[in-house]
Amino acid sequence: MKKWLLLCLPVLLTGIWFFWPQPATVAPTTSQQIKTLPTATAVKPANTPAAKPQQINVTEKIPQPVSESFKLLASAYAAELELPPYSRPLSLDDEHLLAPNRYIPQTVPLEGGASATIVLPKFRFSYPEAIPVTLQVSGIQVSDVSVALSSEATATVVATEEMRGTPVNWSATFNAGADWNGAFEISISFSANGQQQVLKTGIEYSNPVATITGVGDSRGVGSDMLIPVNITVHQAGYYRLRANLFTEQRQPLALLTGNAKLSEGQGEITLRAFKAVLQQQSGPYILSTFVLEKRPAVPGELTQYGDSEKAEYKLDYFALSQLSDAPWQPDAEELQRLQFLQQMAGQQ
Repeated sequence: MKKWLLLCLPVLLTGIWFFWPQPATVAPTTSQQIKTLPTATAVKPANTPAAKPQQINVTEKIPQPVSESFKLLASAYAAELELPPYSRPLSLDDEHLLAPNRYIPQTVPLEGGASATIVLPKFRFSYPEAIPVTLQVSGIQVSDVSVALSSEATATVVATEEMRGTPVNWSATFNAGADWNGAFEISISFSANGQQQVLKTGIEYSNPVATITGVGDSRGVGSDMLIPVNITVHQAGYYRLRANLFTEQRQPLALLTGNAKLSEGQGEITLRAFKAVLQQQSGPYILSTFVLEKRPAVPGELTQYGDSEKAEYKLDYFALSQLSDAPWQPDAEELQRLQFLQQMAGQQ
């Protein structure tokens, strides 16, 4: 709920700016005194005293529904600021964070109540992984099933395969190409009831620009448990690493994010787990679900991805007593945002 409210903030602010009364240039929640000069231009006798400027008091108030929305936003944002952005709590309800590379199948309805679905094991692939593709059909007989893989950047078909299988499940596999990189489109063609049908979906394929090779010993600094992640870098650049921290029983604890500028060769990105998100769990831990990105250096450049030698790494027991209980301190910009939301909600 909190994340949804924060995502709605830009839209809400844009709407307020667009619909706000234009003649007055005053702050929305304050009272202003606007001095207006007389507009009459008729010639007056010389002995007539000049008219004093008329003084008008103008008070603008935010509509009640908007004010209530800002109260919810202010409350949600205040809760977000209780923890650092690099160490966010994780729960079983955070499916998109627990499986960031999950492919979500979309069932396409066909004539007569039939349907067809493209099924993939994941959304993002890394060289030299093969790409297995499955077509599931229901309520219809299909034939002449084939699949093509094309680059979205060049619209060039890079591979085609005939699909084989049962009347309800058809499959094929693309073997990797060393030069595959970027967004790709998968197109499945088949005949049904004398008509040609085409289903399409998208994936990403990359030749890893860096590889996670291991995790060093954790140590405590202030309120954070620091986890050094060892990386072999094939292309220098600015990298972001996201990983999920679990208990030994695989209960989710935190989403950890780290950034570093890395040169080619051996590098390291340090992840930090804030004491409050560890929920009194002192380990052992499991670090997994890695998303390693090389960020674009210039506008228009694509994000490139790395991989990991192992799907997960085990972290040893860690004494939480060495960590401080000091609360997280937001920076000045974050506090200004919170103050603005509270003012708009009439809380200040």
